[in-house]
Amino acid sequence: MNKYKTFLCVPIFKNFKYCQDVIFNEKNLIPRTQETRSLVEALHGTIIFEKIININFPKPSLLVSENVIDNIKTTLDNYDIDLIVFDCSLTPIQHRNLERSLNKKVIDRTQLIIEIFGLRANTKEGKLQVELANLSFQKTRLVRSWTHLERQRGGLSKVGGPGESQIELDKRIINTKIKQLKKQLEKVKQTRSIQRKSRLDNSMLIFSLVGYTNSGKSSIFNNFSSSNVLVKDMVFATLDTKMKMVPLGQKKKIILSDTVGFISALPTELIDSFNSSLEELFSSDYLLLVHDLSNSNIENQAKLVFNTLLSIGFSSEELEKKIINVFNKSDLKSTIDDIDIKFKNNNVTTSAIQKDGLRELKLYIENLLENNLSNATFFIPTKNEKISSWLYKNSYVYKQTYINEEFIGNRITAKITIEKLKSFLSNFPDIKVNNIQKKII
Repeated sequence: MNKYKTFLCVPIFKNFKYCQDVIFNEKNLIPRTQETRSLVEALHGTIIFEKIININFPKPSLLVSENVIDNIKTTLDNYDIDLIVFDCSLTPIQHRNLERSLNKKVIDRTQLIIEIFGLRANTKEGKLQVELANLSFQKTRLVRSWTHLERQRGGLSKVGGPGESQIELDKRIINTKIKQLKKQLEKVKQTRSIQRKSRLDNSMLIFSLVGYTNSGKSSIFNNFSSSNVLVKDMVFATLDTKMKMVPLGQKKKIILSDTVGFISALPTELIDSFNSSLEELFSSDYLLLVHDLSNSNIENQAKLVFNTLLSIGFSSEELEKKIINVFNKSDLKSTIDDIDIKFKNNNVTTSAIQKDGLRELKLYIENLLENNLSNATFFIPTKNEKISSWLYKNSYVYKQTYINEEFIGNRITAKITIEKLKSFLSNFPDIKVNNIQKKII
């Protein structure tokens, strides 16, 4: 596959008032630029030249000064460049004017990420989500996307009303398409809701792997579930949510979910479009927050993931109960003493590549599962196979004895969640239940 020869422009916004997505200064320049380089590589780009641009007062028309434009043009004359990437958010006017001035294809950070998502989407839902994000982004950029937009259309109603400009017609077409995509995604959302209810109806807890992109979530998922999800040293290697049942000790099982990775300044268009996927996190009992121990920017990455979870609707109290910090890539760095992140005490250290710490992580999950269960003894009269079947489906039965004394039937001892026990008592109020370990409120 041919690589795009790329010119990377890295603006440093000196004035907070004019900062367009993140505060860009010398402190966060290196990790942010490293991240952007990875994004360019994920889009099959090769960075031929990189330029840092100091901006005190961004120009509304071009973002940068005419002198900077002249300097970039000089560089372009010396290098065979296919693509210019601005590591910031550009307004539609800036986008159009930069392309006209430089006579090259220009994209900003938002479009760069959307393009990568477009390459990674494999499922029907993923493709719908990316298309919706792309149309939402392009709708505001019609002023630069077409050369015929100033022309007027008029006359026949089939091609637009009297005096309707091409840009108005194009916007109307895009708005119609956006509505269609939202309807399709709403159907997907309803399907997900039915599937989610089905999962909640069984006794398995749901654990979701979340974290910064390229932190090792998919490697852990593959190790736990014997799956073959793509694992690659690149951003957004996994885009579509994967879920699989994972067996644990004593015949216990959980559902493990692998989700899309987060990144700094993730476009709001993508967050909105991937809302149905992110909703899966709310039905999770625990969030396995995976960190890349080898990354020097680990604290900022953890803060960004935490803030993203807050932005999609979690409360800080919920996250404190749900988050388990998984410090991955311990083969590259073994200590976590110098790391300052939220809820650090709930942690397990792993190396998914070396398969170190995975047994400890499973034991940690098993302990959480055990703490969520209560021992109880159920006395099921004969000819009540329906009730026995319910218990085998919704609890962990580890002993069944037939008795023929003052009571005739099966005595079943099982471990069951408090929620399922409440459901049992509600559905079968005449069944005797003894030795309940945990109090039911």
